[in-house]
Amino acid sequence: MTSGKVVVVASQKGGVGKTTLALNVSFALARRSRRTLLIDADPQGSVGYSIQGEVHERPGLVEVLAGSQGFSEAVIRTRLKELDLLPVGSTSPATAFAWSAALEDGAQVGRLLDDVRRHYDLVLVDTPPTIGGVTLGLLLHADFVVLPLQAEPLAARAVRHLLSALATLRQEGAQVQLAGLVLTMLQSRQESSLAVAEESWRLFPDRLVFDAAVPRDPAILEASAAGVPVGLLHRRPPAVAAVFDQIAAELETRIGLDTNDEQAIPLLG
Repeated sequence: MTSGKVVVVASQKGGVGKTTLALNVSFALARRSRRTLLIDADPQGSVGYSIQGEVHERPGLVEVLAGSQGFSEAVIRTRLKELDLLPVGSTSPATAFAWSAALEDGAQVGRLLDDVRRHYDLVLVDTPPTIGGVTLGLLLHADFVVLPLQAEPLAARAVRHLLSALATLRQEGAQVQLAGLVLTMLQSRQESSLAVAEESWRLFPDRLVFDAAVPRDPAILEASAAGVPVGLLHRRPPAVAAVFDQIAAELETRIGLDTNDEQAIPLLG
């Protein structure tokens, strides 16, 4: 059986569209007949709060890592047969330390990801909005990482810090590769936002930035409030849903999902 790819979606701060990207690209990949698992590893349970149902109150990653719940018991089958969700689980103050330690423990995380790789084409992991121990622990066992790049001034500076951290991880033996940067919250009518996008395409090496960019679109906020991926917002999906389809298709190419030749971009530095 071919081993699936683990893709971490990471950012250095919140509010950059990380969870929106992880959720909607997971949905788009499943629509493309890719057996997909979305893991919520953010203690805020952002994915759980972005979809309908009391997902944030169910056992999940915390319990699986603690050994009190099996993966097959904790995983949630969605209405889209190719898409499963592993919620974060209970992240109360009483469990926070043990949970963080479990995620930072390479052995536990490695065993879990090795197991789920056998059942899915793609495993996307939504991480905490910081490059701390939890995110670093996941990156040590991931195949690829995708970084949202908010189309606002100073965003590129934060991404450079992330790239530096990733380069350090690789120097220490991690195998994770950078699949690319995805521009988010792009405002086509705002000069400063367009300037960030143009600077990113110019500043970063060729192909480092995805061709498709996520706009700041009211339909995304509406979908989040409704608790659905944007592709399920209406019977006829809003136009922005096609952007996530484009990102999903580009991700497949960048990580070599259809071939043995992985197209990942070398890390800076």
